[in-house]
Amino acid sequence: MFPSYACGAIGKENTKPYQYRFVQWTSRGKLTVRQLLIFILLFIYVALLPNSSAQDGTQWRASESSEVPSNTTAINAIKFSTDGTHLAIAIANGITLYDTYTGKELARLSGLLDTVTALAFSPDNRTVASASEDATIRLWDARTGEHRTDFIGHTHPVVALAFSPDGNTLASGSFKEIRLWNLTTNLSIRTSVFHGHWDMVTTFAFSPDSKTLASTSFHGTILLWDVETGQLRHSLSAHTDSITALTFSPDNQTLASGGYWSRDAESTIHLWNTYTGQLLTTIKGHTEPVFALAFSPDSGTLASAGWDNATRMWHPQTGQLQAIFEGDTAPVLALAFLLVNGGEESSHTYGRTLASASLDGTIQLWPLASIPRPWDVNADGVVNILDLTFVAARFGQATPDLNSDGIVNILDLVLVAQHFGK
Repeated sequence: MFPSYACGAIGKENTKPYQYRFVQWTSRGKLTVRQLLIFILLFIYVALLPNSSAQDGTQWRASESSEVPSNTTAINAIKFSTDGTHLAIAIANGITLYDTYTGKELARLSGLLDTVTALAFSPDNRTVASASEDATIRLWDARTGEHRTDFIGHTHPVVALAFSPDGNTLASGSFKEIRLWNLTTNLSIRTSVFHGHWDMVTTFAFSPDSKTLASTSFHGTILLWDVETGQLRHSLSAHTDSITALTFSPDNQTLASGGYWSRDAESTIHLWNTYTGQLLTTIKGHTEPVFALAFSPDSGTLASAGWDNATRMWHPQTGQLQAIFEGDTAPVLALAFLLVNGGEESSHTYGRTLASASLDGTIQLWPLASIPRPWDVNADGVVNILDLTFVAARFGQATPDLNSDGIVNILDLVLVAQHFGK
């Protein structure tokens, strides 16, 4: 029925405190069949409340503030920082860093760059890593644009990069090979080399505690590695083609993977138990490749986007579609949730915002305040007694404590249910 996190909210009306319980179980007995049916009716009523649809968001284009051309084939790589506040775009003549909120150019990274194939931000946003077709990994100062050092060791192009959340390790992937580089010393010494994939390693994701590395390949297999020991924990095979997106939930409970479209199966998103490797949910809704995945900071929403130019919001436990944003004009390659206000020179406060970056250099900022979560029927971003009040108001009631006994329980739901008829 109602989830446990929705219980226990405390509110006041006049001077009388109310203790709110969605269902009260006592020693005098359990719910009757009629009460249970009434409760189910309320459940259905709330579940059928309209979800949010596409909304207008703030938009800017990299080509308007720098030398990024509008030709979509000119962008080699796009990457948001972990907190979404910074964006790196690689083109033929260098890498440009932007403020995500304002589109202001922050720095340019230029030097002896071969074609850039991957980008990554350090957790503190002070370092940018870039990989090139020449198999070289370069580290840059994100504030000054200064080139710091090179990591050399791969013999094939590097197409996957990721910093660990603790900032101690950089993972790089190429053909059949994963290397972990130690960032705690001034020496570019790799700490580990992992072999397990049959072909090109395409995508990385570190767990929030930095203890697990998830890697994918064109073969459609996900490998979960113990970062400290190098031991392979799980091999997950569910996608029928290459995997192009991978992310852990912030609560470290779930791993999401996005599959590439093939003739044999539509593009799907799979959700996995981080510890057991068990497949939890399969989300079907995309019919084109999924290139980007991102969990909200509370792990309650999963955003996905790709070749169909649309961004979708899902409830990760149920797979229910919550919203669709369709303002992009090119395939979406990167997503990030933003939690902070705009930059110092920005007059806007975006609050809960989703940022998307497209292949043509367009960046969209989508406000999420009106996207309801399960049971967040009043769409205020919090599941609490106000949601039950909202439901009661739909039936002409001023308070969910309909019998004025100081407790919101099954008796109040019985009274609300009278509006359904006997």
